[in-house]
Amino acid sequence: MPTVSLVLGSGGSRGNAHIGVIQVLEEQGFDIVSVSGCSMGAVVGGMYAAGKLTAFTEWVSGLSRFDVFRLVDMSLLSMGAIRGERVYAILEDFLGDQLIEDLRIPYTAVATDLVKQQEVWFQSGKMMDAIRASVAVPGLIMPVAEKNRFLVDGGLLNPVPIMPTVADQADLIIAVNLNTNLETNHPMQGSPFNIAQYSDDWKVPSVNATKSQRSHLQWNKMEMLNQCFETMQATMAKYKMAGYEPDIEVKIDRKACSFFELYRAKEMIGIGRYAALKALHIKHKV
Repeated sequence: MPTVSLVLGSGGSRGNAHIGVIQVLEEQGFDIVSVSGCSMGAVVGGMYAAGKLTAFTEWVSGLSRFDVFRLVDMSLLSMGAIRGERVYAILEDFLGDQLIEDLRIPYTAVATDLVKQQEVWFQSGKMMDAIRASVAVPGLIMPVAEKNRFLVDGGLLNPVPIMPTVADQADLIIAVNLNTNLETNHPMQGSPFNIAQYSDDWKVPSVNATKSQRSHLQWNKMEMLNQCFETMQATMAKYKMAGYEPDIEVKIDRKACSFFELYRAKEMIGIGRYAALKALHIKHKV
């Protein structure tokens, strides 16, 4: 059974694709022995490491547009347009006071310290403290301000945090990149894996059909800030992965889902399953 160090990248609601990737890896017999993630990757990876991914998947898959709207607690007086406390309360219901050092597998959540302008790796302490820091998109979600540091989303410096896994000595490093540009999203043919059981996943529409249709001429301030952040993430991901190349890269198109579309979790999980099988198939053929 091949062992895997799993790297889960940042990308807002596209991060639900991580769930599908994990499902496929387990179904195909891979043994995930460590997880590193930032932003939504830190959330999904944390849920997996804590044994809460099934419950989290059921919750996020049931969200409607209205549910997501109710979760957004806007703030005009803070350093983030969204406080995030409603979502954090739900995540804390799943995780409680879970400590990172007590998890069944090593887990790293990556954030960015704006004071020292460097990455921060959370590998001990309360998981919720790590997740709060890792998901705090600058300008959008409230940062974590401490005495000696100011913590925001890890995707600012490292959208696909491979480095924390390099010393794990797993058979494979598999990285999920949510910020790639893909032209098509169609099923592969002749896969050596058992794809019959994933027949529903092949009904995933093309990216151009599923992406948000809102024109850039209609963007509001939050959408503009998010687009700036995602543009930077895509560039940083290429730079970081050129220095630390994974054994397998699972590619998710950045146009597949917007940052705010949590209600499309089922669709993103299907896209994650397809992308994982495609990446494993290509590696197998090589």
